[in-house]
Amino acid sequence: MRQIITFLGLYPRETTYSFEGQTYKGEVFAEALRQFCNYDYMLVCVTSEAKDKAFPVLAKLNDPRIKPVDIPNGETTAQMWETFKIITDQVHENDSVIFDITHGLRSLPFLVFLFAAYLKAAKNVTIDAIYYGALELGNFKTGLPAPVINLSEFVGMLDWITATDQFIQTGDAERLSKLLNPDGTASNITKKAATTLSDVSLATLLCQPLQLAKKAQSLESDLLKAQEQLQLTAPPFEMLRQRITDTFGNFIGDFQQDTKKALEAQFRLIMWYHSNNRLIEAMSLAREWLINAVTHRLGLPFTLKISIREKLIARAISGVEMVSRNDLTVEELNEYGRIINDTWAEKDKLIQLWNALQPVRNGLDHAGHQEGAMSVSKIVKTANEKIKPLLCALAKTWNFENCFESV
Repeated sequence: MRQIITFLGLYPRETTYSFEGQTYKGEVFAEALRQFCNYDYMLVCVTSEAKDKAFPVLAKLNDPRIKPVDIPNGETTAQMWETFKIITDQVHENDSVIFDITHGLRSLPFLVFLFAAYLKAAKNVTIDAIYYGALELGNFKTGLPAPVINLSEFVGMLDWITATDQFIQTGDAERLSKLLNPDGTASNITKKAATTLSDVSLATLLCQPLQLAKKAQSLESDLLKAQEQLQLTAPPFEMLRQRITDTFGNFIGDFQQDTKKALEAQFRLIMWYHSNNRLIEAMSLAREWLINAVTHRLGLPFTLKISIREKLIARAISGVEMVSRNDLTVEELNEYGRIINDTWAEKDKLIQLWNALQPVRNGLDHAGHQEGAMSVSKIVKTANEKIKPLLCALAKTWNFENCFESV
C-alpha cells in the first residue's frame, strides 16, 4: 500500500507549485500533491486548530482516500513521542510512504526524517519521497511558482551511515555493497568496489586473515574510484570511505615479504575482533598468531605446512607447558621446545597464555560440545582478563611496536 503522510498548517493560501516541469495549484500543498502523486491513502496530520481552519480545504474534495489524523501541538517531548507513535502506527509492514513536510510546524520536519529511518528499519517501509513545497522560493505577486523539492536522498544518507557502521563494527558489508550496486546495473568501477567490499567482508566474517590482507590491498583504490562517480548521489561518501580504509587498512600484511609487519597486522585484527565482541574469531586467530609469532621468534620462515606448524611449533609450545606441569621431561621436548624452555625469559608468559587460550579456543570452535565445556561467562572472563593482557605483553616483549596502532 502506498500512503502519503502530510501535515497541515493554520492558514490556507492558494499557491502555484512547480514539479518536474508542470505547475499545480492548491490552497495547501497536499491539494497540489494529490494531483501528481499516485496513492492509496493520504493521512493528513492535524492539530485541533489546523483541523478546523485548514482541513476543510481537503475535505471539500470528497476524496475517500484522504483521512485526518489527530496529533498534539508538539509543545513537549512527551507530545512529540505521542506524534511519533500515532504516525508510525498508521504505517504497515512493507508499505510505500511519501512524506510531505511543507506545512509541518516546529520540530515536525526534523521528526519526519526520524520517522523515515525508523520505518525503514522496523517495518521494511520504502520511502518513495519526502517533498517540500518551498513557498519562500516562489513569488506570489509575480506569479513565480514555488518549487517542489524532493529531500528523500538525504534519508538515503542514513542508509550509508548505518551500513558503513555495520561493516566497521561487524565486518558485514552486504548492505554497503548493495548501496553501491543496488540493482546490479552500476558502472564497472562502482561494481568492482562493491565486489571488493564483499570479498573483504567475507574474509573478515570467516576469519581468513591471509585472504583479508590480500583483498584489502585494493580496497582504498577501488573505493576512491567509486567515490568519483558517487559525488552527486552520496556527497559524504569520502568520509565514510576514509573510515572504512582506515579500519581495514590496518589488517594488510604479507608474511612472505615482511613477516613482522604481517604479524602486527594480524595482531591488530585480533584486537579488532575482540573489541567488537567477535570472540570466536579473536580466539581462533590468537592461537594461529601465537604459533606464527613463536615461529618468527625462533628465526624460522613463515609456513602454512601443517607438519611444521603443528608437529614442530605447536608441539614445542605445548611441550614446554607440559614440562612446567611435570608431565614431560626436558629431554622429551623437540629441538624448538628445548630452545624455548632453556633460553626464553618470557617462557612463563607463553605457558600462561597457552594454558588460557587452548580451552577457550577449543570450547568456542567446538560450540561447547565437549564434556565439561567452559561456561559462556568464564570464556568471556578468561578472554578479557587473561588472554588479551598476555597477548599484549608478549607482543611488547617481542618488539612488535606497531601492534598497538589503532587498537
